[in-house]
Amino acid sequence: MLKRVLIIHGWEASSKDNWFLEEKERLEKLGYEVVVPDMPNTLLPKKDEWVQVIKDSNPDENSILIGHSLGGTAILRYLEETSDKIGKCILVATPIRKLENNEFDSSPIYNFFELDIDYQKIKQNCREFVIINQTNDPFVPLQDGRDLAKYTNGNLKVLEGNNHLCEIDLNLLEECILK
Repeated sequence: MLKRVLIIHGWEASSKDNWFLEEKERLEKLGYEVVVPDMPNTLLPKKDEWVQVIKDSNPDENSILIGHSLGGTAILRYLEETSDKIGKCILVATPIRKLENNEFDSSPIYNFFELDIDYQKIKQNCREFVIINQTNDPFVPLQDGRDLAKYTNGNLKVLEGNNHLCEIDLNLLEECILK
């Protein structure tokens, strides 16, 4: 049974934002070991530093990795590099491609998207994927969620809304964890 959870926040966020600590507390009451690290340089994130934080958490086949926004992208990049097998990944409002505008090349998150994502390697390193996206997310198009589900053979859950899933039904999230 999967009993370890690592929750990775997104760009310009911290472990104290959104639903992260509330979900940590709820899962600990269910007997899970939960870690919600503060990622380094959150205003100017560097892919290699974020991937290293995930590596240092030593996830394994008994782990569930949950990533919100750029945190999900960092998890995908980790899965490209590791040889460890992960039990489950839940990717919430996760961008998988460069934004379609000329300003993106100077964006602080560009380094996460310089290379194409190796989905074959990612699928080899995680047993199960759940993808959660919103219909009208202002930052991550629903098509990213659809494509991510397709590329990972993941289960896509589409929710109504436009808050970038900074708020989420924790019962739904726990249902995804417990299945």
